Amino acid sequence: MISFDPTLLQKPGWIFDCDGTLAATMWIHHRSWTHTISKQLGRPFDFPWDLFCSMGGLSTVETCQNLKRLYAIDLDVPQLLADGHEYLKEHLAKDVKARPEVVAVVHQVRGLGHRTAVASAGRKHHVHTTLNTIDIAHLFDAIITVEDAKRSKPHPDLFLAAAERLKIHPRDCVVVEDSPRGKEAADAAGMACILVEPK
Repeated sequence: MISFDPTLLQKPGWIFDCDGTLAATMWIHHRSWTHTISKQLGRPFDFPWDLFCSMGGLSTVETCQNLKRLYAIDLDVPQLLADGHEYLKEHLAKDVKARPEVVAVVHQVRGLGHRTAVASAGRKHHVHTTLNTIDIAHLFDAIITVEDAKRSKPHPDLFLAAAERLKIHPRDCVVVEDSPRGKEAADAAGMACILVEPK
């Protein structure tokens, strides 16, 4: 059960992050990163879980820049994306599970007549695969992915694009997120935010 200020239920727009929030996929993405980096380096790479979660919402390029700063490794981003795509294509469709406590909030707010959207820093194919696998894509009036905005989180672009698609003013939207950068993005967009633990 997710606890939050019940007055938020008066707001007509609800925007949900996908990975780690609607779906318990963070561990799959973590394995994907560990696998693809290790493959590229030709040796095992330990990507600490807490560090990985702290980078939630960043683009692949930004994550690689952080890893270069922390570990002095130069990663081929296009190759990393290609290898990661193959890994996720294999594992998302069979290993992903919904987070029922968050999906329950989606049903709750839709039952009140509110509009809902997904705003994810993930790639369109992966986000749609995840939502379709756990059979909740039909619960959203809009699905916004990294391809739909110039900047990823912690910039507000993804959430603002979602609000625009919903035709609801940002101040009348609530974001449900699992990462500090996601909350930063919601704050920057002028939206209330409910922060849940990443899974």
